[in-house]
Amino acid sequence: MKNLIFIWAFLIVVAYANVIGRRDVFEFNEQILITFPSTFDSKTIQDCGSGNPEYILQISYLEINPDPPQKGQQLSISAKGFLSEEVGEGSYIDLTVKLGLIKLLHQTLDLCEQVEKVNKKCPLEKGEQTLEHTVTLPREIPPGKYIVDAHVKTPDHRPIACFKATAFFRP
Repeated sequence: MKNLIFIWAFLIVVAYANVIGRRDVFEFNEQILITFPSTFDSKTIQDCGSGNPEYILQISYLEINPDPPQKGQQLSISAKGFLSEEVGEGSYIDLTVKLGLIKLLHQTLDLCEQVEKVNKKCPLEKGEQTLEHTVTLPREIPPGKYIVDAHVKTPDHRPIACFKATAFFRP
């Protein structure tokens, strides 16, 4: 679960797009039910900085497989985005994870430490960024509705990117 949180957090750095504003409900193998506004072609992640030109990152491609993620399976992430400026030391991720209404985690993470976990280095240079990464999700994810909110910001608190992911894991 912790690796998944860090992978989702890094997606913020490579993922910024316009929300198309509809609500979708998806059910796969009676294991996970995902419901939230669609962003890009992903059923798993919503851009919460929708259409805001102040955000430093813009996405051109994002694929998560399987989408939605499933317990005990590998999650592959492939993404491509454009940073309008260099992002480096002092940038951070404000991360909150909830299980239903219960806050499981609220942490401020160093962005550079997190990008190293997916074989990237700080500073992230202005221009095109790509990500290819795979992580295995644990089978032991307790059932329930998980909500991940992440806001990535520069040291002077300007927004780099933002996302929200919601997943219903069934028993």
